Amino acid sequence: MIERAFKLRLPAVLLVILSFFLFGLTVQQNKTEQGLYFVSLEFTGTQVKVGKNSMKLFIGDSKTKAPIKDKLDIEIVPWMPSHEHGMTGQTIVKGIGKGVYLVEGLNLSMPGSWEIYVRINKGKKGEDTAVFNVTVK
Repeated sequence: MIERAFKLRLPAVLLVILSFFLFGLTVQQNKTEQGLYFVSLEFTGTQVKVGKNSMKLFIGDSKTKAPIKDKLDIEIVPWMPSHEHGMTGQTIVKGIGKGVYLVEGLNLSMPGSWEIYVRINKGKKGEDTAVFNVTVK
């Protein structure tokens, strides 16, 4: 029984692994530096590209991963360490409910490794930052 279930799932697992190599990882999860929040980042499309990108953020409690329902002040700061520069323009962050935020206008100007800093401020609870490494194709 277990062997049959493994044989049925193996092609799906291999397809997922292969898609990461072909298209790049577009979904990442991380805790913030001070451990206040759990953040999940998902880019729209199969890969992060040169030019304007969109992404969704989910922000939850670091322990329970339950959505943070209070409105948060969120800033997105992209940084390309190898060239020591950020992006031109500004992102637009819109809360769409249940801890989910839509980020538009993430203008990544060149291929390579980028760091996406997600700065979260919730008044008395304080400010915290999650960092995501992405590869622009």
